[in-house]
Amino acid sequence: MGKAKIGVYWAASCGGCDCSLLEVNEQILDVAAAADILLWPCATDVKYADLESYKNGEIDIVLFNGAIRTAENREIAKLIRTKTKALVAFGSCAHTGGVIGLANLATRDEIFTTVYGEQRDGWPQVSASQNGYDLHLPEFLETLTPLAEVVEVDYVVPGCPPPREIVSQLFSALVAGELPPMGTVFASQKNLCEECPREREQEKITRILRPHQQEPDPEKCLLDQGFVCMGPATRGGCGAVCPAANMPCTGCAGPTESITDQGAAMLNTLASLVGTGEEGEDQLDAEDAILAQLDDIIGTFYRFGLATSLLRGRYHEQNRTAR
Repeated sequence: MGKAKIGVYWAASCGGCDCSLLEVNEQILDVAAAADILLWPCATDVKYADLESYKNGEIDIVLFNGAIRTAENREIAKLIRTKTKALVAFGSCAHTGGVIGLANLATRDEIFTTVYGEQRDGWPQVSASQNGYDLHLPEFLETLTPLAEVVEVDYVVPGCPPPREIVSQLFSALVAGELPPMGTVFASQKNLCEECPREREQEKITRILRPHQQEPDPEKCLLDQGFVCMGPATRGGCGAVCPAANMPCTGCAGPTESITDQGAAMLNTLASLVGTGEEGEDQLDAEDAILAQLDDIIGTFYRFGLATSLLRGRYHEQNRTAR
């Protein structure tokens, strides 16, 4: 069958996903032996003209990391889609919008005003001419979206960045030439709590804690201790690496298939655990006081998935209001 032809592309992201490809250690040598890399701007000197020259469907698989934030991101995503047989949303930003999706809490104009100031006088410009030369820059889109909202995605590898265990699964399938059916998410269908070794007693929460305020008991469920751990609303598959390091899960793998909105599901779980052990008229006030200890609710419960949540962001909110 010959070597597989693969590509890796970096859109709106921090670059951590590219680094995660090397965390499989010597397994990367198996990939290098089994595949030719046709596209990887981070590691090879490949131009867009080279990508355009490939035949449609010539590349076997492309790992696309990063969200769609600029017109360039969108254009290249569409071009890659035509050149590859299989497209992978690799990492949280491509999958659910990622941390940078929190920018959707502001409109594009608000972001520009923050960066350039109130008197920005038309900045930034997408084109300019000087000394006979024309310069064209990618347009900053109104809103950030995950890859699947621009083109069809065949596989998803979640995580920020994707953990070594999941990347290894993908590479093993690629080297063996046995990729799973289209639509597969390389992660567990169960939530993170199912693979977390900590003992959960479903205890009532009487206060909200952050790891810097108190060192968690390494054996006890973090939620039972009052730490906001996104495990109940997050896909497993990473081996619960954050709880194993005595840190709460932040939800980077996204929700399980049974959950429509990750943040809402987690808020519902937390609300069911809040309690004072009291009864009577003051109970609701006391529970509200506990929940009031939460800082940055959207940043906590929608840290990686605001762009795909029911909230979406300011641009969508304004459009709904206008309609």
